[in-house]
Amino acid sequence: MQIKEVDSKRGKTYEVVGYLGQNKDGTKARAKKRGFETKRSAQQWFNNEKLLFMNGESRYNKKTTPDVMTIQELYDMWLETYQHTVEESTLGKTIKTVELHILPQWGSVLVSDIKPIDLQRYINTLQGQMLHYRKVVGHLRRLVAIAVRMDMIPVDPFTKVEMPKERRNPNKPKQFMDTVEFMDFVDVLDSQYKKINFQAYVCIRLAAFTGMRTEELLALQWKHVDFNGGYISIVQALGRGLRGGTYLKGTKSKSSQRTLKIDSGMLAILSDWYETTAYKTQDDFVFNNEGKTLQIGRPNKWLHDVSEQYGVAVGLSMHKLRHTWATLALDQGASVKQVQTYLGYADVSMTLNVYSDITKRASDETGNVLSKLTTKGHTKEHKTL
Repeated sequence: MQIKEVDSKRGKTYEVVGYLGQNKDGTKARAKKRGFETKRSAQQWFNNEKLLFMNGESRYNKKTTPDVMTIQELYDMWLETYQHTVEESTLGKTIKTVELHILPQWGSVLVSDIKPIDLQRYINTLQGQMLHYRKVVGHLRRLVAIAVRMDMIPVDPFTKVEMPKERRNPNKPKQFMDTVEFMDFVDVLDSQYKKINFQAYVCIRLAAFTGMRTEELLALQWKHVDFNGGYISIVQALGRGLRGGTYLKGTKSKSSQRTLKIDSGMLAILSDWYETTAYKTQDDFVFNNEGKTLQIGRPNKWLHDVSEQYGVAVGLSMHKLRHTWATLALDQGASVKQVQTYLGYADVSMTLNVYSDITKRASDETGNVLSKLTTKGHTKEHKTL
């Protein structure tokens, strides 16, 4: 151990440096700290730290990975890295899923004690309770895979279980409105709901006529609205924080950053809201609660109020207004590529996957387009050689 005098902003202080002992793996533990007012206080600190080290309680004790961990311990270790790789909103969803569906049953279980039969029973039960159970099981599977890589267990028990198919919802809720339903919905908004809650009216109507995601709507600031050209620029989104708060983040993907052309009617309504609201600086949010961003669930509550009061858009959510926009756009002759670009999907295949029912109907209706090229009532004679 060595104690020496050093210069600092507070004047002369003392620094102590020395070896505390050996870790279990044979490496030496070295401690260093400065800022002591006297040599005596430096000596006392070092002696106390050395005692803590001998008892395995010092922060200088080298942490070793146990031979076998519980699922809770694996999860805690994995979370230390995972939390720095995803958006806060994604992290919150993951934590909620694991803590609700995995840790209550598996948290205290050593990975070496996981039996395939118990795992199979858990999977079967979960499949009976949830339509998309595989997303939950995927988190547990990831933790068990870590245990395999770290040689805690020789064989992944998931290789010995069967993953049943996800159930289909026999009473699948309505996904979108047809043309007549949409017209009735807009009529109610324009003639009645606008008088009750003008901000909610503008927000819901803008979603219906643009297909914007809720988190894009709520992150919209007046500087993103071009009243002269009739455009809205989508450059950011609102994220859901870990403790119920919200924060601004980038859009869902690079392709989600886009510029939307707004029809003159919708633009006029936005202009009326601009004149009405008290928050109209360039950095103010278009939709807000006393200048602050709205909670992400607020527009859905507004939409449910409309449904309950007027019997329109029943069973629909804000996200299904997006589905409605896509449906009606395709019905009105827009191409899949146009819909993809306007909604901000990364590629056409995503649009085809998400709106498979819609695009299948469009395909069915165009299946006989080339029949127009045949001469009605005539058949072509084939020459025989």
